[in-house]
Amino acid sequence: MKFLLVCSVTGLVCLAPVAIAQDFLPPAEIADRVLSSHPEVLAAKARAVGSHGEARRLAEGPYEWTLSGSYQQRSISGMGDFGEYDLGVTRGFRLPGKSDIDSRIGQYGVSAAENAAEDARHQAALLLMGAWLEWLSAREIDAIHDEQLATFERELGAVEQRLSINDAAAIDVEMARAALAEARTAAARSRGQVARTLARLTTLFPDLPLPNTPGPISAPQLPQDLDRLRQAVIENSHEIGYVEDLALRAGAVADQARADRTPDPQLGLRVFSERDGDETGVGVTFSIPIGGGARQAIAYEQQAAASAARQVASSVRRQIAEIAEGDAIQATSEYEAWQSAQLGLDDSTRIVQRLRDGYAIGASSLIDLLTAERRYLSARMLEQEARTRAHFAILKLQIDSHEMWLD
Repeated sequence: MKFLLVCSVTGLVCLAPVAIAQDFLPPAEIADRVLSSHPEVLAAKARAVGSHGEARRLAEGPYEWTLSGSYQQRSISGMGDFGEYDLGVTRGFRLPGKSDIDSRIGQYGVSAAENAAEDARHQAALLLMGAWLEWLSAREIDAIHDEQLATFERELGAVEQRLSINDAAAIDVEMARAALAEARTAAARSRGQVARTLARLTTLFPDLPLPNTPGPISAPQLPQDLDRLRQAVIENSHEIGYVEDLALRAGAVADQARADRTPDPQLGLRVFSERDGDETGVGVTFSIPIGGGARQAIAYEQQAAASAARQVASSVRRQIAEIAEGDAIQATSEYEAWQSAQLGLDDSTRIVQRLRDGYAIGASSLIDLLTAERRYLSARMLEQEARTRAHFAILKLQIDSHEMWLD
C-alpha cells in the first residue's frame, strides 16, 4: 500500500507508554527494545560516539612534539676523528583564538551526530508503525474475504437446493458459482498479501514478537490539539537540529580557515656537540610558514560552504514546516474520509441484510442479492482502508511531533 510507505531521511530517543498509544500497536517497552536494536539506529549511535573522539582530537589541536637528531663521525686532517651529534625537539602552537574555534567545530559535530541519531530512531519508529499497520490491515482484509467466501458458499448451496425443487433457474446456479469463483480468487490474493506483509515486518524487525491474535484496528480518533501537534513537529524535529548544527559547524570551519591565513609558528629546542664535546651549545629554533594565495583561496572556499550550509538549513526548516502542515491536513482529511466510509458501510450492511432475508423467502432476486453482496464487500474494503489510512495519518503526526514513542 503506497500510503504506508515511509520516506527516508534518517533518533536516539526513549519510548514510554503514552495516553495516545493504540492498543493494537506493539507495547511501548517492546517497541523501545526493537527500535534500539535496529541497524540504522545502532549505526547512528556509533557515529555519535565517534563524534566525541573527533571533538577531543580537535580540542587537542593538530600539533605534536617532534624529536629530531643526527650523529656523524668527523675527520680533521692532522687532528684525528671526532664524534658529533645534535638533538632537537619542536612543536607547532596554535595562535590565540584558534583553539576556541577548533573546540567549537568539535562541539557542533557532536551535536549534529546526536541529532542524526535521534532522527534515525524517528525514521525507524515510522517504519515500524507503517509495517505493523500494513500487516494488520492485510489480516483484516483477508478476514473480510474469508467471510465473503463463506457467504457465497452458503448462497450457492441455497440456490442449488432451490434448483433441485424447481424453485430456481439454472442460470441462478451459474451466477452463484461465478460469484463464488470471484470470492475464491480474492481470498487467495489476500492470503498472499498477509504473507508478504508479515515477511516484510519480520525482515525489517526480526526481534519483534508477534501476538498470536493481534487486536483489530480500532476506530480512529482525531486529536483535538492539531495546532499544537503541528507546531511540535517543527520544534522537535531532529532533522532541523542536524542541518542547523552542520551550518554552525561549517561557519566555524570557515572561521578556522580565515584564522589560518596567518600560519601557526613552530618552536623548538636544539642541543649539539662538536669535536667530541670540545664545542657544545643550546639554542631555540622557530619557523613560520609564509602564507600565500592557497590559504586565502581555502578561506573563500569555506566561507562559501558555510553560506550554502545556512541555506540548506533554511530549506530543510521549510520542508519540515510543510510536512507539519501536511500531517495535520492529512490526519483531518483521512479521518473525515473514514467517517464517510463508515456511514456507507452502515447503509450497505442494512441493504444486504434485507436482500438476504428477502431472498430466503423468495421476495428478492438472486441477481439483486449478488449485486448487493458485491457492494457490501466493496463498502467493507473501503471502510477498512479508510480506517487504516486515518490511523496511519494520525499516528504519523503523533510520531513526527514526538507525542508517541519518541521523547
